[in-house]
Amino acid sequence: MHRMIVILLFAAGAFCAGAATGAAQTGGNAKDAPLPNATELLQRALANERELAAEREKYDCRMTVRSVESDSKGNTKKDTTEVIDLFFVNGIPIARTLQKDGKDLSADEQRKQDERVMKETLRYSDQATAKKEEDKQNHELEDVMEGMVLANGHRERVDGRSVLFYDIVPNPHFEAKNLNQKLAQVMQGKVSIDEQTGELIDVNVKSVADLKIGGGVLANVHKGLWLHIHNQPRADGVWLTGLAEGSGDMREALFLHPYIRFKETTDNCSLYTATAMQVGPAQPVKQP
Repeated sequence: MHRMIVILLFAAGAFCAGAATGAAQTGGNAKDAPLPNATELLQRALANERELAAEREKYDCRMTVRSVESDSKGNTKKDTTEVIDLFFVNGIPIARTLQKDGKDLSADEQRKQDERVMKETLRYSDQATAKKEEDKQNHELEDVMEGMVLANGHRERVDGRSVLFYDIVPNPHFEAKNLNQKLAQVMQGKVSIDEQTGELIDVNVKSVADLKIGGGVLANVHKGLWLHIHNQPRADGVWLTGLAEGSGDMREALFLHPYIRFKETTDNCSLYTATAMQVGPAQPVKQP
């Protein structure tokens, strides 16, 4: 998936997860109780993301990812579906492709996947290396989050639970200095948060204006870029992403695909502890 989309998806999850944890710390959930301070929620977001990364590390998840690339006339250029095994080592996600377009990998493809996964697992088993990567990701998140604020908050009862709703809007007091920040300032949308658990339920954002960097040579994002994340709880109370999807026209440097849409569905997650010794050959995906 395109790097800029990955950053936005990661930021949306961290942004709202941080907001959610702050909401949970306010106490009661009566409809007329004061809402959490939006600025404080944003300040806590990065710290809370580290805690969530530790929780996610307990799980190994099976994902189905479909991505479709089209030309400027809407004709499909590429349509790919992959089944992916996803786990975390010291908070860093590691993905291993198990199947492409309904077919198990060839022996050579599987060998290459296993070698890459082993290499990454060993690399991020070193806490210093993992922290360096985490710091890089957090810096990108910070860039995006500084360009956004939560507004127009209200509380509702949904299926017997207290849910917080906010609009996500550009920060009017922030001057964007880099690509990630400028991108954040053309994104608007909505987020819902489970107040009892302090977890993100849903975030839905869309770009409301065109964005060109360097006259469109360095980056070009057309109005209408759409991103959506939906999370759901596990039996043990840990919330994991069940759906991530989006679409839009987005280019960066030599990334020349005019239009892309994608959908990531988490089919199954199980408790797991990742260590370098536990990474072995991938198992074929059973056909339904």
